[in-house]
Amino acid sequence: MTPVATVQRLGVIDSGETAVRVLNAVGGLNDAGDAPPITTVLFHDEPDPQPWYGREADEIKPLCENVEQRSIDDVVACLRAADVDTLWLGSWPGEERAGLIGACAAAGIGVVGPNADTVRRLSDPAQLPAIGDRAALLDGRPLRRVEVDILADDHGTVWNLGGRDVSVRRSHHSLVAEAPCAAVSDELATAICAAASDLARDVGYRGAGMVTFVHDHTDFAITAVDCIAPPDHATSEERSGASFIGWRLRVHRGEALPEQEPAADGVAMEVRLLAEDPDDGFAVGSGRVALVSFPVGTGVRVDANRRVGDRVDETDSLLAIITAWGPDRSVALTRIRRALERTAVVIEGGTTNLSFLLALLDNEQFQRDEVDHRWLDRMIAERPPPEPDPIVLLAAAVEAYEADRRRAQEAFYASAERGRPRQPDEVGVGIELGYLGESYRLDVGCVAPRTYSVRFGRTVADVTVDRLDGYERRLTCAGRRHRIIVSPTEFGFRLQVGHASHVIQREDGVLVRAGWPALIVSTLVQPGDVVVEGQPIAVLESMKMETTVEAPFAGVVLDLLVTANSQVERGAALLRLRPQVSKVVLPGGRRLDLSGFERTIDFSRKPCDRVYEPLGDYLLGYDLAPAELRRLLTEQRRLAEIADAADASLVACEDGLLDIFAELGSLYRPQTEVEHDDLAPSGENTQEYLVSFLQWLDADRAGLPDEYRARLERALDRFGVRGLGRTPELEAALMWLFRSFSRLSELSPVVLAILERRLAHRDALQSSADADMRARLDRLATATQGRQQPVADLARDVRFHYFDEPPIEAAAAEMYSEMADHLAHLAAHPDTADREERIARLVWCPHPMRSMLLASWMAHDADAASTLRQLLLEIHLRRYYRTREIGVITGEQYDRFLVAAVDYGHDHESVHVVAGYLPLDDLPEWSTAIADHLAPVRPDAIIVVDLVTWSDAERHDIAATAAEVGELLAACSFRRRIHRVNVTVRTSHAPDAERRRAHSVSFVGDERSFTEELLYRDLHPMLAERLEIWRLSNFVLERRPSPEDVYLFDGVAHDNPRDHRLFALAEIRGLTPVRDPETGATTYPRLERVGLLAMAAMRSELTRYTPRDRPVANRLVLDVQTPWTLPLQESNALAQRFAPLAARVGLEKVVLKVRIPDESQPEGLRHAVLHIEDVGHGLIVREERAGDEPVRPLGDYQQKVLTAARFGSPYPYEIVRLFTQHPPADGLPSDSFVELDLDANDRLVPVHREPGGNSAHIVVGLLTNHSSVVPEGMQRVALLSDPTQGLGNLAEPECRRVNAALSYALEHRLPVEWFAVSSGALIAMDSGTENMDWIALTLRRLIEFTQAGGEVNIVVTGINVGGQPYWNAEATMLTHTQGILVMTPSSTMVLTGKQALDFSGAVSAEDNFGIGGYHRVMGPNGQAQYWAPSFAEACSLLLRHYELTYVVPGERFPRRRPTADPIDRDVRASGHAALANCPFSTVGDVFSAELNPERKQPFDMRSIMRAVADTDSAPLERWKDLRDGDTSIVWDTTVGGIPVSLLGIESHTVGRQGYVPSDGPPAWTSGTLFPHSSRKAARAINAANGNRPLVVLANLSGFDGSPESMRRRQLEFGAEIGRAVTNFDGPIVFVVVSRYHGGAFVVFSKALNEEMEIAAVEGSYASVIGGAPAAATVFAREVKQRTERDPQVREAREAAASASGTDAARRRTELAKITEQVRSEKLGEVADEFDGIHTIERALRVGSVDRIIAAADLRPYVVDALERGMARHGVTP
Repeated sequence: MTPVATVQRLGVIDSGETAVRVLNAVGGLNDAGDAPPITTVLFHDEPDPQPWYGREADEIKPLCENVEQRSIDDVVACLRAADVDTLWLGSWPGEERAGLIGACAAAGIGVVGPNADTVRRLSDPAQLPAIGDRAALLDGRPLRRVEVDILADDHGTVWNLGGRDVSVRRSHHSLVAEAPCAAVSDELATAICAAASDLARDVGYRGAGMVTFVHDHTDFAITAVDCIAPPDHATSEERSGASFIGWRLRVHRGEALPEQEPAADGVAMEVRLLAEDPDDGFAVGSGRVALVSFPVGTGVRVDANRRVGDRVDETDSLLAIITAWGPDRSVALTRIRRALERTAVVIEGGTTNLSFLLALLDNEQFQRDEVDHRWLDRMIAERPPPEPDPIVLLAAAVEAYEADRRRAQEAFYASAERGRPRQPDEVGVGIELGYLGESYRLDVGCVAPRTYSVRFGRTVADVTVDRLDGYERRLTCAGRRHRIIVSPTEFGFRLQVGHASHVIQREDGVLVRAGWPALIVSTLVQPGDVVVEGQPIAVLESMKMETTVEAPFAGVVLDLLVTANSQVERGAALLRLRPQVSKVVLPGGRRLDLSGFERTIDFSRKPCDRVYEPLGDYLLGYDLAPAELRRLLTEQRRLAEIADAADASLVACEDGLLDIFAELGSLYRPQTEVEHDDLAPSGENTQEYLVSFLQWLDADRAGLPDEYRARLERALDRFGVRGLGRTPELEAALMWLFRSFSRLSELSPVVLAILERRLAHRDALQSSADADMRARLDRLATATQGRQQPVADLARDVRFHYFDEPPIEAAAAEMYSEMADHLAHLAAHPDTADREERIARLVWCPHPMRSMLLASWMAHDADAASTLRQLLLEIHLRRYYRTREIGVITGEQYDRFLVAAVDYGHDHESVHVVAGYLPLDDLPEWSTAIADHLAPVRPDAIIVVDLVTWSDAERHDIAATAAEVGELLAACSFRRRIHRVNVTVRTSHAPDAERRRAHSVSFVGDERSFTEELLYRDLHPMLAERLEIWRLSNFVLERRPSPEDVYLFDGVAHDNPRDHRLFALAEIRGLTPVRDPETGATTYPRLERVGLLAMAAMRSELTRYTPRDRPVANRLVLDVQTPWTLPLQESNALAQRFAPLAARVGLEKVVLKVRIPDESQPEGLRHAVLHIEDVGHGLIVREERAGDEPVRPLGDYQQKVLTAARFGSPYPYEIVRLFTQHPPADGLPSDSFVELDLDANDRLVPVHREPGGNSAHIVVGLLTNHSSVVPEGMQRVALLSDPTQGLGNLAEPECRRVNAALSYALEHRLPVEWFAVSSGALIAMDSGTENMDWIALTLRRLIEFTQAGGEVNIVVTGINVGGQPYWNAEATMLTHTQGILVMTPSSTMVLTGKQALDFSGAVSAEDNFGIGGYHRVMGPNGQAQYWAPSFAEACSLLLRHYELTYVVPGERFPRRRPTADPIDRDVRASGHAALANCPFSTVGDVFSAELNPERKQPFDMRSIMRAVADTDSAPLERWKDLRDGDTSIVWDTTVGGIPVSLLGIESHTVGRQGYVPSDGPPAWTSGTLFPHSSRKAARAINAANGNRPLVVLANLSGFDGSPESMRRRQLEFGAEIGRAVTNFDGPIVFVVVSRYHGGAFVVFSKALNEEMEIAAVEGSYASVIGGAPAAATVFAREVKQRTERDPQVREAREAAASASGTDAARRRTELAKITEQVRSEKLGEVADEFDGIHTIERALRVGSVDRIIAAADLRPYVVDALERGMARHGVTP
């Protein structure tokens, strides 16, 4: 009997799930507490020092270092080194196992299990006890294999744990085990178990063992004994509920087993999941475990041997053992099957036998338990190939699509990370798959979230895929759901569908792409060529260098996608290469038929949903086959035709698509010129927001405004993404989103069709016109403005007709109601006392009245209403001939016709007008009837016939109506010559809306016939005269559709067919003002109503033309017939209100013909015209005298203006007009421009020529603007590039003029003002490098000019290429330059344009704005100082710059300006901006001793600057968008009326944008100068040098010294500040408002410049370093000494020195704690002393500060200091 062993440190040599079970069993023993606790030490060979299965071990150690050469002695030494006293020895080579057990025993290390002798004996088959006739049983008969687990102790007890059938096995491992053995009789089972127990007793076995038998249902024999007895079979434990590992340890400790083993019941079945490929001879595929998902359920147990990330190789292919228990075999089998079905394991580069196991369990023979030990071999040999499954092909097609999409997404984000996202590649077309020897070509598209369309031939299947994780899919197709496990292979996929595993190969090859933009020099292969890895396949040229592209792998060239001498972009596909792999060809394969999965129509959904939902998904960027898109577009048009106009479901579907369209359009808009439109965006550049977010995928780093974040989140919500946090879902959604932007133009026709339907069915849909609809239309117009312009225009039209027009119509209806009341009253009371007043109102009515008058005529009987009818004729005549001094109107009855007649004189001739109402067909009879009336009329009188008629025929167009009237006139007999016949025809049989409308035609007569005057179609000649239609005589006019009281003409100039315009004319008969009680704004409803109608008509007409062919220089003429009493400011306000109405109708001008009260004129009215024009999006209102000449066709000048506009640049002379158009102020001369050109000596002299007569591509002149401060005028030398001549390109003529202009400006001490647009140097056949020399000479002149103190101010009016940007840089971008550079949405500065960069293969961008626009480049890098949202605002900004900087020649400073802001104003009362974590609400709080005693609270420096500056002087902030220069603030403003440069240092933390390096600050901290803020400060100081005083409001803690700042030239830029201060010529007022430390003293010291005056606000701090850092660094030794001398520390140190034992450790801990506390106190003490000494008062005493001022005196002090400083320069304030 073995003595009792003590187990204290148990070494475990095992792995996987068995090791976990051992460690858990030890934990159970320790928890029992009936023996000393056991410490476990796990030994392993894994590369991972912490293998997953060792989590429960107390210690983990590697088992020897050299695994390949380790010996038993090495292992024992390793165990002894770990102080192990007992070993659990798991799997170990059989021939070495006994030796290791013996060696351990010799070393005093016990091994759990049998001893070495027993292991040796039982491992030798020859020494096994002779139990049964083994040889006889192994003679080839069918046998069953049974394993019996035994457990024996040292006390003679042997547990027999029952047998399990393991007949289904491969090699040395069972695949399926079952306990108890269903095929064994009770007698045989008892005998086999007894034999196993007897064997254990006979050999004195101790521990666990496994005895293997074979039997033929009658006889049995022993075949092997496994002394390892690995605990990987769980059948016994599952049947008994006992832990046998724990009993094995107890037996080793010498404990006795209970007499009776645990009872077992039910049936347990287990399978072994292996990393073996049944289709490849059960080869083990080495690879990493990518997915492990095991089932959980009743009676199911999983003993896993691998986790995710583990590697699998041939040494151990076991993945898991899955065991299921059931009360009987049927239940156990069902549970094991269901467990396997829910199991998912993916191995990269390998597979498992999962489908094979399922096939085994489904086998009928197995289910009947009719198997033997050779059954599995037979089944494998007879195993049929897998049946082709259409679902497999569909799933593989989707996986192939997703693989390509992921590659496209990677390329997309690679471009986005570089700040230039490009459209993702299209994927899914022509995917070729090989499956069971057959090839399939499919087209796949992701048509909606989770939904795919797979086309094979004519079959289209819809597939919905839910991705449970990276490998598991739930696929739904044709109403059936499938669970699929997908694992990628080298060139395809392996898919587990149900019980089968399928291999799909991709046969469409891999795209080889260009890595950079390049020119294809040559292709070196052809389709069909076989290439090896590294073989040259193409030659590319980029930046004049050739590069060879090599094959990335061996394969076959499928297709060449480029040709020689073609240009390709980065990432362009060059060719398609298919890897050389063998196809998987299995016998029995057949070609799949997918017809059973054909898409069906879901008739449960509404038709509109079936159309608009896929269109919406396509708009969101998802895929749609071209044929399917065409079908949907056809159905969409058909829906609009057949659906009920007010169908609520259709309206909802349309609204949904409009919402998506507007949402997408608003997310990716470049900043464009400001539109005069209340719906236009407020200048935000959403394109840059999205580009930045795509680059960083971090909203904070991208600097997204809150409003844009909300919009982006709403859009992403459509993709199922919540929030902006970076996730795989967000990345995928953003790629779809970016793709969607390219769909906007494509689906614009759909949106236009929706809007057109809304217009066509306004009556039916008007009731749905609510606030949501209006907001939707507003969003749509805003989002599409400038990009999808037709949509924006039509959205405005719909908005007008639904929301703006109804109030207009209501007002008109109210007016018509009044007129109807007048007519009814007059009909009932012909002799009413107020008859004349009512008639006057009817004549005055500003709306067309002919329909109402005719209706009244027809509503009253001829006999009973002759008086009324006579009145109607009178009103008719008085309305049309109101501009004539007509005589008495007479009425007569001729036969059955009542007529009215009147005479008047005109141009010395007598005119007789006859008017009548009659049916149109009665016209010949009527002519005969009135012949008697005409007979006595003077023979020399001009006869005019004016008729209103009606017809019962269908309504015809105007041409047919004119022809009909012409035929009737031909049948008339007036019996004398008629000068003109005007006929109005109303049709009774027409829709209500049309019935009110009438056609009007005019014919002139001669002796024999009548001829129509086409000009007067639908326009009465008298109205045409009032509208002065004769002014359009230089044009061929065609009347176009328009509202009833608006007259729209299409005009083409006789002498210039290219001059094609629209003219809209209308009368304004009332000008009643309406004042808004809330805003005080005055509006003129009638005027604006007619303007709205006219603009809408013009926009509708323009839709007939392509954008390129649309009429331009269009004109709206409104004849205001009532006196015009509006003052100029109200005229300007009216012009601003007209601007949005005129959006995008190509207006040259709006002309208001007005009659201005003027007592000096006849009739007390002066006839004039107001011209409202748009120059560079700046409105000009000019008053001119009323002309008497026709409108002239566009001349050369106007054509040049339009040409410049097409280039997006203003014409030079139009710029001049913009600067000189304002009327002079009282007592001041007019603003002026004097053009200059070269004389014979290359000097500039005045020239007098018509605008546009310049020969060079640049115009030079003197531009002068006057003001009350500079009444003599701010004169500048203006350079204006001419875009109409070579787009301003540069050669000798231009350079000579620029050089002369610089000389002129230097001589006369004038600034240069440059409006620059240039395509670079002139390149021609007869000129080249000499132009570059001229450009270089001009660069030299600019250098000399700026170094001499000259100022050049530039407005970039368009593209600047090549030499011009270098000139701009020298003029405005260098540290010493003083001028400014202003950019607008049309401005770009590039050295090489996009097209040239792309062709040369250089790095480019999607457009020139990406290369040199403001928002991406020139603003962030500080090359441009200002941004203006329009050219007009750029000009305004330039004038404001001169107001603050212009120095009259001969004077020293800019002139002081008047200000209403008191100089002695207390700044403390000024407001303080709201900041996070800032308690201040007023500026005074910043200086408060209570709220900010140490001046360490963050505050807003701009609030301080606003408080100091004049409140009536809006500041100009330079370099506002300079990236990383946030802590410097540069303003040009006035203080006390004195123009100054005001420099402030930001005093709160500012978040950083973009990439933040790890060696730099995470944010821009308060009061700190960083490299670019130092650069900005230096440039600001230099810009004011010699021009105006400098005021610095300082809260400076010094310069940042981080590695990033040092790397980014902090020293250089900091030194530039010192240089700028030293060289500064003028007063410098430096005020410390908070703190003043560090290097700031060096660069802002009085020692640098004697003119600097330094003051500090009371309570400020000034020192070289702050107290706390001084104490921690400079005075660290003093702090240490004070700490050591402190009594508390000394006492604690003595106590620690005298303590011993455990008390000593406690005393030492107390000493350390007390020392730290005291040191902290001493740090504060020294810091306070330092701050107490180095105060602002000390700085004053030593002369570093000149004075200390109260906060209340801050503003008056600054003004006083400025005045004193300027006085030193001889300027008296």
